[in-house]
Amino acid sequence: MSNTRSLMQSPGSRTNCVGVTTRLSATTERPDRVREITQAEFDQLATFVAVAEELRMEPFLSEDNHERLVQLRAATGGSNVSAHFCHPAFLKSAIMPFRRLWLASEICAFESIRDLVFRIHPNQKLVESYRHWFYDLYSRQLEESADRDWANESRRDILDIWIYTQAAHAGKKQYQKGKTIGRFSLLDFDQWAERIGRERFEFLFRSSVRAVGYLYIQFLEKLAAPLFWHLTRKSQMRPGFEAAAALKYSPYPDPRYRITFDDVFWHLDKESIEETFDRLLVRQSYAAMESFLPAYFGNKSDAIAAVCENTSFSAMIEKTAATLVTQEPDSAQLMCSRNIGWGASRFGAVKFEVYAGKRIRFFDRSEEVLAEIFDDFRKCLFEERRRQRRKRWDR
Repeated sequence: MSNTRSLMQSPGSRTNCVGVTTRLSATTERPDRVREITQAEFDQLATFVAVAEELRMEPFLSEDNHERLVQLRAATGGSNVSAHFCHPAFLKSAIMPFRRLWLASEICAFESIRDLVFRIHPNQKLVESYRHWFYDLYSRQLEESADRDWANESRRDILDIWIYTQAAHAGKKQYQKGKTIGRFSLLDFDQWAERIGRERFEFLFRSSVRAVGYLYIQFLEKLAAPLFWHLTRKSQMRPGFEAAAALKYSPYPDPRYRITFDDVFWHLDKESIEETFDRLLVRQSYAAMESFLPAYFGNKSDAIAAVCENTSFSAMIEKTAATLVTQEPDSAQLMCSRNIGWGASRFGAVKFEVYAGKRIRFFDRSEEVLAEIFDDFRKCLFEERRRQRRKRWDR
């Protein structure tokens, strides 16, 4: 018997190349009226945008990077834990921009930029609608136990001990008499790894980087980048030399230069439609579809055909003669029950049950959320299929 845990996935395609489309609109204030901001603060915002954009492009944060921890129960009654991670080079590459947004000493630290954006943004109604996500939920994620079963340490502790001892420094560093950088030493790291178990310890770190990195990217897309471009175009502000260089010389493709890079996921361009379908379903964003489609159809070919032929979720369940129920039928006929809470999906909470005979029970507004997930999944499936390369011999 096995128990597999997957990391929280971030939005986007293979390397999260998602266009920033949020606009400064729907406000009672003048859209070009920005509260006072200094040149130094604008440079901090510009640097954050550059670094967060780099983080968004990292393969480590791609939804096609499926890291997992598997616990196998032994015949003797104990358990063996094994981990499957992407190559360490991908993690090291992602840590470079992540640590600059994480460490409070950096000029582009997330928390200081977040406070700045919430203070100066011209659409205060808009930013207040995100306060729960970027203040309350962020703090809760960091201060809660990283895993109730394995470690009492918070996610903040897990990130700090790894970054300060393995990524940024080699443990505590004294930089002034009586003062040190970092809260943990290499001895602390060794003791934690021994107590928690190295496989679990590294899984907690990697999953924390992905969960917090996902929030950084959301903040970039929803608030930081739109505000930066608004200040650039409407207020004619220009970043200083260092901030401008950070924006100009990103290590990732820039349309201004004739530079291309190898695609680390090149092998995904040679999939069958069944392989693409399976790959997308295991993305965290589509976890609800991964449960719904097999339980509802029972046959993969039927599921693929239904997704391709129907332009909406409502059209699909209508065409396949689904029956919506409001009370629990015979539990013996239950095919699937799924409950995904807030924060685990970018689409929102969803809860549903699927019973034999294509009977579905939705809770609250789950049908609406599932429809949004279906639309996004279908669009992504078609986009991925358009990427497929024809084999040389098939031309």
